[in-house]
Formats: sequence, structure tokens, C-alpha cells
Amino acid sequence: MIILGLKDMAGVCPPRFMRALVSEIRKKYPELIIHYHRHYTDGLFVPSVGAAAQAGAHIVDTAIGASVRWYGQGEVLSTAAYIEELGLKTRLNKDMIRDCNFVLKQIMPYYDRYCAPYFRGIDYDVVEHGMPGGATSSSQEGALKQGYIRLLPYMLRFLAGTRKIIRYHDVTPGSQITWNTAFLAVTEAYKRGGEHHVRQMLTVLETVATVPDAELTEEIRKDRLKLYRDSNDALRDLLLGRYGKLPLGFPADWVYQSAFGSDADRAIADRTEKSPLEFLKPMDIEAERKNLHGLIRRQPTEEELVLYLNHPGDAIKTIAFQKQFGDPNNLPLDIWFEGLEVRKELEFTDSTGKPHKMMILDISEPRKNGTSVVRYLLDSEVLTHQVKVKEPETGDGTGVEMADPGNKFHLASPSKGDLWVMYVTAGDYVKKGDEIFNISIMKQEKAVFAPFDAMVKRVVKTADYSEDRKMVPVKEGELLVELAPAPTLCKKCEKPLTSPDFKFCPSCGEGTEKA
Repeated sequence: MIILGLKDMAGVCPPRFMRALVSEIRKKYPELIIHYHRHYTDGLFVPSVGAAAQAGAHIVDTAIGASVRWYGQGEVLSTAAYIEELGLKTRLNKDMIRDCNFVLKQIMPYYDRYCAPYFRGIDYDVVEHGMPGGATSSSQEGALKQGYIRLLPYMLRFLAGTRKIIRYHDVTPGSQITWNTAFLAVTEAYKRGGEHHVRQMLTVLETVATVPDAELTEEIRKDRLKLYRDSNDALRDLLLGRYGKLPLGFPADWVYQSAFGSDADRAIADRTEKSPLEFLKPMDIEAERKNLHGLIRRQPTEEELVLYLNHPGDAIKTIAFQKQFGDPNNLPLDIWFEGLEVRKELEFTDSTGKPHKMMILDISEPRKNGTSVVRYLLDSEVLTHQVKVKEPETGDGTGVEMADPGNKFHLASPSKGDLWVMYVTAGDYVKKGDEIFNISIMKQEKAVFAPFDAMVKRVVKTADYSEDRKMVPVKEGELLVELAPAPTLCKKCEKPLTSPDFKFCPSCGEGTEKA
């Protein structure tokens, strides 16, 4: 049995489109089981799902009522009622759904207080910008936290224009890539010249996206080459076809000139329509089990292994958390979300079945370093624990060294994100264009390259996610690598002579001019 999944994560397909699409698939491939997944972002979830079901879709995704937050799936019982009005049958245990909904009604107030996404409404403009429902919320959160919320409408306009130029369907990883491209383009344009510069860039983009190429002025042709100059490596890989075939073909050559610069001709020659799945090696489950065993220093459970295979970094954090604090699922719902009040006694059972009693005795006022000391009673033992509750009173609370923008030897983080791989160590010789480190910014990679031939003088922070599944948070402008002038090279092997006093090359033994 083959199940064909139709995913509309942006929530942009109207009922007429879904009716036509599913009908044609059913005619040509009547043996397929069709599964329709759609988000509510544009507000047309129920009629679109109903149209898909009426046309022959066998499975549709919905959500339990109390958990519906518009950017995700629509509500199950109302959707079922609409489908049944169309004369179709549903296979639902409605009493079980109602019981589950009652429990969720008790949980969701806590969820909304601490975990609710920033965006929870309808955005019909999604049919233009194509931002998937869940990403709509996380993008707004990122813009708020990084101080760029006023630029969000510009980012969505950049997305809308880019969809017409690159013509890539916005499903993972495409949605993350195109969103990050818009984020970088708008924020970097803003840094260069404020909102006026951003509006100029969008005028160029929207002109290029809507006016035939033959009618463009020379000025617009020149300015369009700046549109994707701030792109990350992921967009370049997408343009090369490394995430799969672009369904409507490769974009125009000027897009490659904009994204790749002087390497555009090479990039165009390197494009491929081969599926990356052809080159994907089978996963060795036992090897991954061994890797996890080495990281947590014990034999993992099957549940831990599955979690690790899906989300390696998050799995390691979760396992480490439970090792330090125990299984949080043993806590009552109000304690899990709200915390334990002072002098209130808590009884709970740990993961081994052993009962415990706990009481917080007192919580100190925050110290200047931003921490409070919690003194508590666990069974019959009084313990203390230091908890960070706010930023320190002095400094910016980070204690990081910032790069000097005027120092060409300083390599800084291009944005707030996570350092996931550092390729160099102190003493390494690097050539212009060598990749020095890579930052994960909103799930996308941003590589930083050597601006010239140099020696690595100092590495301030390092990381290797493939080795330990850990990423290191960094700030925008934070100094990560300090370079030094390039050393003299051996005339024979072209390896660096790290000291001007060397009489012989340490790599090949060839005598130098000082020999």
C-alpha cells in the first residue's frame, strides 16, 4: 500500500484547487491512499479539507479543539461535521475526542502562558508570501527577540517577491531557507541605510518579479544583482539543486550572479536535477546507538535512541536534564508550569517508583550576579541550589568579547545564533576564501570565510556539533577568531614557516634563506 501525502503547511490552497488536484490524482492513480495535511493560516481550512475529502482524499489531519491555534490544523469535530454535511462518513471516536479535549482545556492555559507562539490569528496574505503556519509564529518571535519586529512586513514582502523569482515550493527545508534569506536581506539592508534602503531594495525586487525582463531598465538590471548578496549557504545549495529538483525549473542566470557573485558561472555549471536521496547513505542504527552510548556514557533505552535519531542535539539536552533533575513528567501539572510555592509541600514518585516529599524553605533576593539561592527540604535533607533569575546588574550579562569593526584581523559572528562548527585552531594557516566557522541562524547555516591569507592567532570559542551534538550560543558582532598577518611560505612545499627565525622548514626540511 502506498500513501501519498499532500502537504500544504503554509495553508494557501483554496478549496477549488484541492478539489481539482485530488480528483486528477485519483483518476490517474486510483490505487493510491491520499493523505491531506494543511494549516489554518489563511482561514480556509474547513472548506479546503472538505473539498479534498469530497474529491477522494482518504485521510485528513485535524487537531483537538482546545489545542487549535489557527496557524496549525483546524478543529476535528467541526471539520468532521462539515465533511458529514457533504454526505461523507468519518471514522472517529467522538466520545474519546471529547474526553481528550476536556483534559487539554486544563493544560492549554498553562501552555499559552509559557509556550504559546507569538502569532495566533488568521493571515490571509499567506497566499502571497507563503510562510508556513508554524513558521509564521516562530519568525515573528525571532523578529521580536532580535529587535527587528518593525521590519517583519518588509521580510514578508521579500518572501512574496522571491517566490515569483526562484519559484521554490515553501516546504521544509525550503520555508526555512527562503525565510532566512528574507531575514538576512532585509536586516542587512537596514544596517546599510535604514528603512529607506530597505524600501528601495523591495522596489527593485517587486519590479523584477512582475515586469518582463526585456522591459527592465539598465539601472534595475544592475540593482537586482544586489538582492541576494547577503544569502546564506543554504540558499546557494537550493539554487544548485542540492535539496532536490526545483519543480518549475532553475531561476534566471542573474539570480546566480546575485547569490554567487564572481562564482556564478561555476555555480550554473554545477547545478543538478538529481535527487539527493540517490547519494544518501543508509543509516547504521547500531553505529548511532554506539555514538549515543559514548555521549551519555551508558546504554540508551530504545525511546532515547529514537529521540536521538530524530533530533540528536535536543535528545542529548533532554537526557542530561533528566539525569540532573529527574523525570519532569512525575510533577503535578501546576508545579510543572508554575513552580512550587514557598512552604508548600509536594509529594511525588520518581522514575523508579520511590516516593518523595519536598518543600521550598526560602528563596533569597536576587544577587548582583542575577542569581537567587533556593533552600529546600527533600525528604529529610536540607539542600541549596543557585538559580539564575535575571541578568547581572553590571555589564550586558554576557561577558563576551566583541570584535573591533575596524580591525581587519577580527572575525565576528555575523548575527545572533549558535556556533556549530569551528574549522580552525590557533596556529593554523588559512588562505583567502577558506571556511573558518559556521553559525546556525534560525536553523540555517551562515559560513564565515577568511578575508585574506593569514595565520590564526586566537580562537575565542569553538564547537563541533558532529562530535558532541552541542552548539555554542553567540551574539552578533562577538569576536570568535583573531587572525594575524600571513607567515612566509616554504618555497618548496608552500607550508607556512611559523617563525621568521626558522632555518629549515618544519614540514619538508628544506633549508630557508637563513640556513
